[in-house]
Amino acid sequence: MVTLEEQLAVEALGLDRFVSCLPPTRMGDLADWAYGGNILAIAISAAYATIKPCHHLYSLTGHFVRPASPSLQLICQVERIRDTRIFQTRHLRVYQESPTGEQLCLVATADFHIEETLEMVNYSTRPHSTHADAVPAAIARVPESGLYKYINRFMEVQPLPATDRKTEGDITGIISAERVRLQTPLGSESAQLAALAFYMDRGLAYIPANHAGRSLLDASACATLDFALRVMTHRVDVGEWMVSEQQTCAAGGARAVSEGRVFDDGGRLVAVMTQTTILRPKMGGKAKV
Repeated sequence: MVTLEEQLAVEALGLDRFVSCLPPTRMGDLADWAYGGNILAIAISAAYATIKPCHHLYSLTGHFVRPASPSLQLICQVERIRDTRIFQTRHLRVYQESPTGEQLCLVATADFHIEETLEMVNYSTRPHSTHADAVPAAIARVPESGLYKYINRFMEVQPLPATDRKTEGDITGIISAERVRLQTPLGSESAQLAALAFYMDRGLAYIPANHAGRSLLDASACATLDFALRVMTHRVDVGEWMVSEQQTCAAGGARAVSEGRVFDDGGRLVAVMTQTTILRPKMGGKAKV
């Protein structure tokens, strides 16, 4: 059976050009194309292959351009934008080579920072799901059957009571939560953070519909447009239990914004991911999720 480390690995094709060792996995039965979190993970793995060991990922931002095929390997072209003692920045183009030509899937910028020992401030928000007032959400987050079929083999997930602080008609106060740990061993920092990104994309695009009480089968299109991953610490062990929370922030114009947060088991923030999702109602035909 394929391991998570193998699923996220890349090998060099040439100078600053890398290919995934395996084609990207699908997420589940509702989508025919590759899981977006796998594409993010390959971008991180390729970027890390060009970085000095003293620099650590703190930011990955970008756009999904088009869906990727789960039958073709991913290729990542890395452009070195900045190389200083403090920061290293990489521009990433992830694409697939098909019989009809190059198919661009993702464009992103990854930024890396040295570990600085002098701090002016040091603090962290805490997970809502550990609060005593956490109760089952008014709208239970029950995924459609088979939604995460192909990626759940890489992780162990335990649902937590959701926090429901919404006022009447406001769904932004609903916070879905779970404990999660990923398949290990993962032998490097780059693999740990690639695995973290792999997980954090899981279901975030679907939170707006889900928290509004709508099924994904009601959508004609539901997919991530852009994303921003902010990593607070490179000292991550995704094989240990973490707490994950997700909520939607706003929706309108067939777009929605959602945020996911991951905390270590001590309650300190590890990473934040925000996404903009295209979310159109179904007017007939097959849903695109």
